[in-house]
Amino acid sequence: MSIHTVQPVQQTATAVIIDLAPSARLARAVAMNRAADMLALAGLRRRHPSATSHALGVALALQRIGRTHDRALAARLTKDTTVSDTPADFLSVALRAATVCIDLGIPYLIGGGVASTVHGEFRTTRDVDLVIRLTPADAARFAAALGAQFTLNPPDIVQALAYVPAAAADRTQRATFAAYDRATGYQLDVFCVGDTPFDRAQFAHAVPISIPETNAVLMVASAEDTILTKLEWYAITPSDQQWVDVQTILRVQEEALDHGYLTTWAERLGLTTLWDAAARGEQAPHHGVARPGTAEDDSRQTRMDL
Repeated sequence: MSIHTVQPVQQTATAVIIDLAPSARLARAVAMNRAADMLALAGLRRRHPSATSHALGVALALQRIGRTHDRALAARLTKDTTVSDTPADFLSVALRAATVCIDLGIPYLIGGGVASTVHGEFRTTRDVDLVIRLTPADAARFAAALGAQFTLNPPDIVQALAYVPAAAADRTQRATFAAYDRATGYQLDVFCVGDTPFDRAQFAHAVPISIPETNAVLMVASAEDTILTKLEWYAITPSDQQWVDVQTILRVQEEALDHGYLTTWAERLGLTTLWDAAARGEQAPHHGVARPGTAEDDSRQTRMDL
């Protein structure tokens, strides 16, 4: 393809996305994820023709999140889930997690790849990002309610909550833990946040997205906060996918974006250089973008949807 044809193709693709309702974007992304699962399952069946339906489901869940050699997680999913060789629906996983939060009165929003899809870039997504404001007093209730549908390690929740102050003081850190949907093996990355100004702003600006097929409403991070969060993650670990998400959201949302909000928070979060580059439509700056104090990956940090 000639370089001169790239921009018109991007413009045509963007025009199609702009005309879609958020629920329609999510539906297309679900179909895309199902197709990816079907292809992965075809390969698994070819490599393991005698495997049980459950074993194939576990293998698919591990392949989806890139942890095919994680024996401990494989054993956990084998024991604690009912997954089978059926393509997963990430939207149903997000709705199940949201329902737990709603029933308990816990503030939540969905971010990551789901939010990117809502605001512009629909694509396959390996996991669902759930952002919650959880208090220690609600931790046990939350663990019990989430544990009814997701396999998790309750001490991970306590550890994440203990790490919230450190994460609030240094935004290169994350107070997080992982859970796995019992029905599909789909990974749920739960991010516990505190009461910082940006945390409050994210919840205040979350947008309700109606899901017509289920008559449900999902609270999703705003387009602006999705951009800012992805720029934060890009500053920690540069990823082409994060940058593509940001660029697509910018093209799709255009005048609907609150540029004053973006500029203000980019400055407060130390992201001005990245935000300015993104706003100008520049290519991803792969060098010299990480902020001081970037932490190594540990048990409290989970890679966001890349």
